[in-house]
Amino acid sequence: MDKNEFTATVQRNEQRLFLIALSFTKNRADAEDILQNVFLKLWEYKKTFTDALHTDKWLTTVCVNESRNYIRSPFRSRVSALDDADELCTFDDPKNGAVFRAVMSLPQKDRTALHLFYYEDMSVGEIAKQLHTSPAAVKTRLCRAREKLKNILGDEDNR
Repeated sequence: MDKNEFTATVQRNEQRLFLIALSFTKNRADAEDILQNVFLKLWEYKKTFTDALHTDKWLTTVCVNESRNYIRSPFRSRVSALDDADELCTFDDPKNGAVFRAVMSLPQKDRTALHLFYYEDMSVGEIAKQLHTSPAAVKTRLCRAREKLKNILGDEDNR
């Protein structure tokens, strides 16, 4: 991969991968560290990709794996502030900000499954493979996350 192609790939995927890492860590600095590791692996990767979609899928896998490894690290503090994540995003519609805060308040497993399903358009099977779990577990996490979001946000018909 030449420098121009690498730069274009980073620009195309930076925000998307940052949000994946943030869904794991809820901390800007940790998500940036993960992102740096992901792009370093891309730079050092010696095989060629068939197309941009192949590259993007590979980066998603690397980002999920790096994030999982990072949060399991004994050197990482288990406490992180939701305030960091909340300050990172601005929203045109206040409802979107409320949804973001509600999603970020979910447990990490539920939050990650939800992000990969809705924002990365991954299937239940793809998420299960990424998270090294069963499709049934992913469906359970998604159902649990939707129910928690419904309780946090309330019924839209009443708003």
